[in-house]
Amino acid sequence: MSNELKCPICGEPTRVYMGNARKDKLCGKHADMLKAGEIEYNDYYKEYVSTKPKNCKICKQDYFGLNDTCQECQKKQNNELFEIFGESKETNCIVCGENSKGKPQCKNCYYETKDFMESLDKNASTRKTRDYYYNLKERILIINNIEEAKKQCNKLIAIAMVAEQYNDDSSLIDRVYKDVETLLQRKKAPSENKNLEDAIIEKDENKSKINTAEDGHNVDSDMEVRIDDILYHAYILHCYGKNIEEITEKRKKCDWFIPILNDQGIYIEYWGMKTPKYLEERKEKEELYKKYNIPYISIEADDPKKDTQTFKTNLLRQITTLANEIYGFMPRWKK
Repeated sequence: MSNELKCPICGEPTRVYMGNARKDKLCGKHADMLKAGEIEYNDYYKEYVSTKPKNCKICKQDYFGLNDTCQECQKKQNNELFEIFGESKETNCIVCGENSKGKPQCKNCYYETKDFMESLDKNASTRKTRDYYYNLKERILIINNIEEAKKQCNKLIAIAMVAEQYNDDSSLIDRVYKDVETLLQRKKAPSENKNLEDAIIEKDENKSKINTAEDGHNVDSDMEVRIDDILYHAYILHCYGKNIEEITEKRKKCDWFIPILNDQGIYIEYWGMKTPKYLEERKEKEELYKKYNIPYISIEADDPKKDTQTFKTNLLRQITTLANEIYGFMPRWKK
């Protein structure tokens, strides 16, 4: 659909009835608001405004606009936030590579980020905002089109800015620019990507494209199939690749989670690789497990693989013992 058939307020498609588009180009939502008298066109400002005063989320003053902030605060954000990083002339935008005059983003990318900010839920909880950030980050990893990846990176920055401004959470803004640089570096041609060789080395020789356990879980290696099958045949309820909800400062996933009491339970980690990067990530995860006092079981790559019965007995004993120590009981699920 062309730009001419987009709502001047939100950019959504113009309402079309019986093949005819509205002359004012409003979408269905804003056309209904106009009809109900909730908005009107202001000839002075040359835009639609609310007929009832709203309270600006920044200065707390009443205004008649349709955004979450008044015009003065929007201008202040557009000017001050862009100037916050200084005025050096010889730096490049981390997203598109254009001259950014000492700032992380050039003006075009920055204003695209600002547009994304307007569309985000400012009332979302800190955890929900973080989840949105990390889910988008994972999505960018698999986007092949470089231009689309850049666009989504601007959105990633928008999420971090919203978290800082509206949730008083600076954890995302502290890392987002580094994340964007890393994400876009991976999109470059192999000859330009210095990390390509490391990424190839990082592959575990025991991993295959598809490793499916008997209960349908797609896991990362033959050994993980064996562990998952042990839990399945012992009738132990378990999740694979679940987010570790107790850890709030970073997004981490476990190998297995066994629910014991409501949303609390026991985590299992199989440390199947020994590359430097993997060992570094392992150390970080183990420190977070200890920091948040989360019960977990570690399985080393060189644990008994051929003596399946001994390995099975030891694993089930560990699970039962830990459940009794932490929660006072070990659930029995129906066969």
